[in-house]
Amino acid sequence: MLAASQKKKKTAIESETMNNTTTTISFSIFSNKGVYALLLGSGISKNSGIPTGWDIVIDLITKLAELNKESCLPTPEEWFETKYGEKPNYSTILSKLVKSPSERVNFLKPYFEPTEEEASQGLKLPTQTHKKIATLVKKGYIKVVITTNFDRLLEKALLSEGIEPIVIRHPNDIDGTMPLVHSSFVLIKINGDYLDTRFLNTEDELSSYDKKLNEYLLKVINEFGIISCGWSAKWDLGLVNIIKQSENYRFYSYWTYLGNCETELKEISTLRKGETVNINGSDSFFSEVTDKISALESLNDNHPLNSDIAVARLKKYIVKDEYKILLYDLIQNQLNETIKNIRCKDNIGLYPDKENLFPLFNHYIQNFEDLLHLIINGIYWAKEEHHYLFINILATISEPHKRSSGSFYEETRKLLYFPSLLALYTIGLSALKKNNFQLLTECFNLKVSDTDSDYSDQVFLIDKAHPCIVESKVVNDIISKNYKTPLSTYLFQTLKPYFVRDFYKDKEFDEQFDIFEYLLSLNYLYLIGCDWAPWGQFQCRRFYSLRSQTSGLTEFLNEAEKSQSDWLPLKFGMFGGKFENYSSTRLKLDEFLKQVYLD
Repeated sequence: MLAASQKKKKTAIESETMNNTTTTISFSIFSNKGVYALLLGSGISKNSGIPTGWDIVIDLITKLAELNKESCLPTPEEWFETKYGEKPNYSTILSKLVKSPSERVNFLKPYFEPTEEEASQGLKLPTQTHKKIATLVKKGYIKVVITTNFDRLLEKALLSEGIEPIVIRHPNDIDGTMPLVHSSFVLIKINGDYLDTRFLNTEDELSSYDKKLNEYLLKVINEFGIISCGWSAKWDLGLVNIIKQSENYRFYSYWTYLGNCETELKEISTLRKGETVNINGSDSFFSEVTDKISALESLNDNHPLNSDIAVARLKKYIVKDEYKILLYDLIQNQLNETIKNIRCKDNIGLYPDKENLFPLFNHYIQNFEDLLHLIINGIYWAKEEHHYLFINILATISEPHKRSSGSFYEETRKLLYFPSLLALYTIGLSALKKNNFQLLTECFNLKVSDTDSDYSDQVFLIDKAHPCIVESKVVNDIISKNYKTPLSTYLFQTLKPYFVRDFYKDKEFDEQFDIFEYLLSLNYLYLIGCDWAPWGQFQCRRFYSLRSQTSGLTEFLNEAEKSQSDWLPLKFGMFGGKFENYSSTRLKLDEFLKQVYLD
């Protein structure tokens, strides 16, 4: 019973791993259209009933032995070598059975083309694998297929999709083809085609290729990512050697196998810095891949995006000006979805306690997550021309909440700006990572409406969204903690995993968080023009670090004293671009913060 249970558990784990890997592969194909080439072996035609090349050789030798009224069992290839003094291959065997090239082709057709009965049984016809590959080709996801197969099942599947493929069946065919970069699709049959008896099959024939074909294949392997299926790397030594010659690993590679992975395939995968993938069969593999790509295609502007998919699209769109509309739509649609979800539970009539507002905080964080990933990655790759996208996010999320006609709680109304804090801190920390003080200055200077009235005054956002918007006791009661700076600490703990995962080292995030909050306090004091400023958890950490050792915040402020007017925040307009404004504001803030700590 235990063994059965363990086997079932292992199968479940393998299934989940396979599901995750096909998701990754589908995502890679979808996000990198035309970048991946397929490498297909005899395994993909197995379900069609077409015999392998070696199976055909053995059957031909058997027929030849029968003509000679001899038995070739138990080892037909040894019988042939003893009988004729040479190793068996298609050309030599066929020359002894039939004479003219046309007769040879007709002799081989029954191995590859179905009879009426076979066709009625679905044999020797394109499989699900061939049809799914044809779909990927039609949609432009696959531009190159390398195959060791002699059959024409893939060509038939392509023709059924209205695709007339460029086919290279012999090295001489290469001369007449368009360069790969200009070809919509190329099928490379490296071992030949059954209608051309020059195809290769013996060990000697497969150990090396014509120089022209060798160079062509090497170009494909260097310039494309590779996804193999039905190919073991065990017999095609010439192809294996070409792969080993490749030196470019720009794109990833996936090497699928059924059952046990051959040692040769593992070696190829390691050499290519790729990954071996255990599959249940080529039909299920390509069906799952095409289904997942179709699902990715079906994601439209009215649906929220999975964060990984959204980030991949963002990285594709943000680097090219031609995608600026798609980039805007991607971010705006995710923003709209986020706003719709977080605003559906806004209720300023809720009493500000744990029962009412802690679930609301969780709701905000959960629905902000996809947008958070877009912000972090977007700012990392952004240019100045993209700043408006992130300022728009901050401004939109910070639109004032409508007041109900009934009673409301002021603390709850203020805490409904928690999504604004999430956006402000995410943009600010992302900007600091890239030393993007221009964007950070724009955030601190952003003004929003004070109320939802059409005649509302414009106020600085940081006057509405800062870590001291509500008394510490109220926030501590909501989150069931006893923090000195509860909202600041809660934001720190919430955001840190997202930043540390991709961009920040652990300690680096801690230090950048303090720098951001200190700059927030400074800008509040400078822009609002009062004697009070919000503060975060940096205040306690700063007090102790100044007494013991140098902190990141200390180094940041020391750099200001050293660089003065050349200090980056000032060069990008913070504090009016004047060192004396910064210096006087800092003195004023530090005096205020001393009193805060003493209190």
